[in-house]
Amino acid sequence: MLTEYRMKMLNREASSPKNKPSAIVEHLDIVDGMVVGDIGCGGGYFTYKFSKKVGLNGRVYAIDTHRKSLDYIGNKSRKEMLNNIKPVLAEENGFKLPETVDLFFLRNVFHHLHNRVEYFKNIKQFLKNKGRIAIIDYEKKKYTFTGLFGHYTPESVLLDIMNKAGFYPLEKHEFLPDQLFVIFARKGD
Repeated sequence: MLTEYRMKMLNREASSPKNKPSAIVEHLDIVDGMVVGDIGCGGGYFTYKFSKKVGLNGRVYAIDTHRKSLDYIGNKSRKEMLNNIKPVLAEENGFKLPETVDLFFLRNVFHHLHNRVEYFKNIKQFLKNKGRIAIIDYEKKKYTFTGLFGHYTPESVLLDIMNKAGFYPLEKHEFLPDQLFVIFARKGD
């Protein structure tokens, strides 16, 4: 019961108009047939959005370290007959997928990752040629929850880590209040 409440709360926060979820999805350029990995999928709000965008010919991997999140998403996707959603249990240092993806999406997850350079080097193997990684994370604001408790990533740190992992910034979007939104591509693609 508590887990279901928490998942609904996460989805309510993700769907809030102030967080501009429709604009986020629009800027990801997801089309029918794509394969998307939603890393740190939480309650699955964006997983479900991506599922509709990729259609029957695509897939969405709901990737999380919390089994209960994945159970919640799996149950809901079965009820709603969203057969293109595949839950994947991740470990702290990464995960395995049966195929490569067009896009990895991380929202408010980057600051939680340990050994971030190695993490992104490891998942590079699951990214298609010309694949992208979209990262949204909080910027530091004094006297806020995110600022006081370290739930943010400075832009310079994000760019440095991704550069060391072998990625470059392809696009930067500035329409989110208090958050970074950068889409990365693999160097050499």
